[in-house]
Amino acid sequence: MSLSPSDRDLVVGELGREPTSAEAALFENLWSEHCAYRSSRPLLSAFESESDDVVVGPGDDAAVVTLDDDTYLTFGIESHNHPSYVDPFDGAATGVGGIVRDTLSMGAYPIALADSLYFGSFDREHSQYLFEGVVEGISHYGNCIGVPTVTGSVAFHDSYEGNPLVNVACVGVVDDERLVTA
Repeated sequence: MSLSPSDRDLVVGELGREPTSAEAALFENLWSEHCAYRSSRPLLSAFESESDDVVVGPGDDAAVVTLDDDTYLTFGIESHNHPSYVDPFDGAATGVGGIVRDTLSMGAYPIALADSLYFGSFDREHSQYLFEGVVEGISHYGNCIGVPTVTGSVAFHDSYEGNPLVNVACVGVVDDERLVTA
């Protein structure tokens, strides 16, 4: 079981026994950074998220801000770190699919993608393999659905060896009457 000692103690305390392998896997997935944002949520809460122009703040599928009186912009971001490590092209492509889905679920039309990518040392062949597959997966999915990747960043450092960070953002536009919130 790869639950942290404190998480394991919490699970055992609530269940009154050791979790089964299936239960442990369930907790590991549901409490992962990808699903629960346990590490980043406290950091993100430090940013201002309330103003007259913020229509929908944290907690929905995408943030929504006012562009003009009856038009809004949506902003969302998806991380697909481990899936992109396992299968760079498909992992990154499905990350694009996830954030585009979140944008569409707000009633918005996706108009642009951006990415922020971090890989292990560029000197390593595996890092280059991951980089090439991830970039191709992001651009392929966006091109297939007609949403361009308009900006991005990439960095290489030993600290990301075996744990690349693959983040894709989507910007959407929606009329105020079409906005759908959770």
